[in-house]
Amino acid sequence: MGKSSAIQYAAQDPVENIGLTEAIISKTTSSGLVKLLAKKKKGMILSPEIFDLLKKLLKSDEDNATGDIQLLCRLFSGERCSYHFSTEESRLILPNTPLCLPDSTQLVNAAKQIARMDQGHGLGDRILLATPLAFRPTLIEMEAATDYSSTELVSDFSEMFESINGIDENVDFVFDEGGKELLREKIDEFVAEVNEVIRNGKVSPKSKTPELIPRIACALHVFYHALEELLAGVPSSEPDTTISKTTLESTPSFVNNLETQKEILCQPGRISPSDCQIMFSSIEKALKFIETLRKRSEGTGCTF
Repeated sequence: MGKSSAIQYAAQDPVENIGLTEAIISKTTSSGLVKLLAKKKKGMILSPEIFDLLKKLLKSDEDNATGDIQLLCRLFSGERCSYHFSTEESRLILPNTPLCLPDSTQLVNAAKQIARMDQGHGLGDRILLATPLAFRPTLIEMEAATDYSSTELVSDFSEMFESINGIDENVDFVFDEGGKELLREKIDEFVAEVNEVIRNGKVSPKSKTPELIPRIACALHVFYHALEELLAGVPSSEPDTTISKTTLESTPSFVNNLETQKEILCQPGRISPSDCQIMFSSIEKALKFIETLRKRSEGTGCTF
């Protein structure tokens, strides 16, 4: 399954089936994103190729665009955002307005995008990136997977989305006492690491791990609850408002894995993100030059 099919089958179709079509965003400008979030109170950017959309949102005024990097940063932090336009009415985005970007892109485009985000405003630190080994399955493997899924209680993602979407939006989740203590330990470890690097006169680690871990833990808590009920064949119910220490314990390794993938992607051999951007730009120019030579050589007997 390619990235377009994955986004369509595992995200867009289930979201549309539960009636959230009006919150889906495929293409937008910064101004358009503000309007939608202010009006709908939620948004989900769905695209099999997020590179072009983010590229437009990240453009600065010097690029003659309407980009607003700080908008994405503030949405991540759950801040209240107000915008006063000269030709339109003011727009207000409420605190903790949900915005989701479950998108995909090519590996080279991902490296370029992260390099563009590494400009000191912190947007790149807020995004988790997964680079799975997307091996192409054989026909036998595809047939076996189809047969296996047909015997399971859950055959697609629609039921999962319906169950999760049915949870009360106003519910507040908290960690149990063991989870609270573990979270404090993780935050203290991160702070100690940052301070030690600063004392040594080096650049501090750029990461939002302390914010990412509790958010992912909450998402996993809800996901586990919904999936267990679906597999057991019982009616869906509200999840426990207390997140266990066990769920929280599994989260840091998951977040660190994704953070490491992002670092490796843009710093192969300790190459900086800026160097990566220059490198990919040079490769693109070289490929275009070779393609030009190839076209010119057609019919001459030369081969490229």
